[in-house]
Amino acid sequence: MLPTVLLGCILAMQASPANAITIVSVAPGSPGSPALSSSQFLMENWTSTVAFTDVTISAFVYSENGADTAATAYLTTQAGAGATSASLVAQANVTLPAGAVGTTPELQLFSGLTLPPGTYYLILGTTDSSNTEGWLNGDLPAAAVTATGVTFNGPAFSNGGGPVATAYPPATTFSGSYGAGLAFDVTGEPLASGGAVGLILPQIVDGGAWQTTLVITNTNTTPANAALQFFQTTDAAGDTVPWTLPTVEAISLSDIQLAADATIIVHTPGTASTLTQGFGELVADGGVVAYAIFTQRVSGRPNQDGTAPAAAPGSYFLVPFDNSAPGFATSIAIVNTSEAPETLSANLLLASGQTLSGSLPSIPALGHAAFALTTQFPLSAGQQGTLELFYPAQIDSTPAGGAHPQVAVISRPTFSVIALRFNPTGAFTALPVYLISTTLF
Repeated sequence: MLPTVLLGCILAMQASPANAITIVSVAPGSPGSPALSSSQFLMENWTSTVAFTDVTISAFVYSENGADTAATAYLTTQAGAGATSASLVAQANVTLPAGAVGTTPELQLFSGLTLPPGTYYLILGTTDSSNTEGWLNGDLPAAAVTATGVTFNGPAFSNGGGPVATAYPPATTFSGSYGAGLAFDVTGEPLASGGAVGLILPQIVDGGAWQTTLVITNTNTTPANAALQFFQTTDAAGDTVPWTLPTVEAISLSDIQLAADATIIVHTPGTASTLTQGFGELVADGGVVAYAIFTQRVSGRPNQDGTAPAAAPGSYFLVPFDNSAPGFATSIAIVNTSEAPETLSANLLLASGQTLSGSLPSIPALGHAAFALTTQFPLSAGQQGTLELFYPAQIDSTPAGGAHPQVAVISRPTFSVIALRFNPTGAFTALPVYLISTTLF
């Protein structure tokens, strides 16, 4: 039987907004014009070499036609000819408040996003012929404010003499000839450079021949604080409750004080006859990282170890797999970190070049699914390749509130994934999983 005991569930990450920084910001310039007419769109874009979480995107925008105006905002990883809905990161139907030259209302477009490194396009406009909208950015500043590792690429006007792609406006042909752009603000928490706030240890196990070692390291040159909290699923309904994890070392994991460059290592006992399993959340100063080592002890063979780092959820992941020979097998666990049931889409690219597509059974809110890859995709037996996982578009019709509520259409909920590869001797290793910004095949 293929071991899947290590593949478990992950609690939703709640990142602290207090750690947010400006990713890219363009302040309103001279407040005269420009106004976009009906069926026109404006685009801004930036490139980041840094991953960010808890991202919020706002725009300084108003309607110039004397009444509130419906518009649509898109965040994509591709724009212009050839762009498809597969590049959509988030979409929002928004209400532009009635305004006038000299006013600068700020409208939140998106929140709670996780953005891997990549190029992003913010597009806003309307295809309603009865409406127009204005932008409070008459003269675009010479340079935007950007975080380290982020480059602002500038604005572009929509149709450049051609029609708007009404079926999917981000596919419109954009030109760079427009003299002004949208004033907007993007904030979030960096995940690169050691940022580890609200990261997840995907699985903790103890007993039944299993033991877990936790390693927490401060990569800063100054002291740092950290806290680990643990959870476990208690019944078939998937209820999650706090878990007091037993450890050999007599230290409090809820209040860890780390000296500069320091590491602490703690072990679960591993002596119980029955298995207990759960998962952990690391809340720490930036620069604190952690990972778990799973040890399996079976009589008559050497102990086997596998490692899983603390990680953040995302919307798209690539997972290499190896089911290439008898006794070699890859197991996957997927955790839905949203608060609603979700159905995950999957593509497999086999080494032969063949592509398989499908979907997995619905995963409960804050729940998980664990399986051998061959049980969900029998044609992957005897094969090597790459698994691509992503959520299809989801619509949240709950108004955001305020004087001018929006209806968010967040196209990709987030999830977390872990993969283990077993060989014929029973030895196993964790496979790397790669956070990406869009589907690749």
